[in-house]
Amino acid sequence: MTISVTMQNPLVAATVVDTVQACLQEYVTEYRTSKARRILNYTEQLRNEAQTKYHEAQIQYANYADVNQKLVIQTSRAELIRLQNEMNLAHSTYNQMEQQVLVAKAKVEKVTPINAIIQPAQVPLNSSKPNKVLIFIGCILLFGGGSVAWILFVKDFMRNMKKDSLYTDESQ
Repeated sequence: MTISVTMQNPLVAATVVDTVQACLQEYVTEYRTSKARRILNYTEQLRNEAQTKYHEAQIQYANYADVNQKLVIQTSRAELIRLQNEMNLAHSTYNQMEQQVLVAKAKVEKVTPINAIIQPAQVPLNSSKPNKVLIFIGCILLFGGGSVAWILFVKDFMRNMKKDSLYTDESQ
């Protein structure tokens, strides 16, 4: 992609090119990565929920195991096993969500466009457009041509008009 700006002041032109390039680069990056970023945010939210559930299950298991440590009743053992399975399931879910977050981060990196600036904006030594010398010469020719036309045609025309108007006023 090539960005070019033509202005009278070369420094202003270079500044405009830099600004447009930065804004365009930011827009293209945001546009290309918006979907992947939404997926990443959603996955991180699910991971945080899974982490909270895992910590809750872990605390619940630890509390139950501490309270029923010396009991040999089968119901307490069954409850302990159930809580351990719940904790393991929550841990497994948390691990899977952590992997999905990593995959989503990799996808964001993958779809992020790489913008290489091969040739940065340069301030030329003199402006290329508009050509000030050509404008100056054009103005001189225009004023010169107008002056010649005034002297040759319009001056005599105006004099004749005044004479005609004086003759018509005297005859009335």
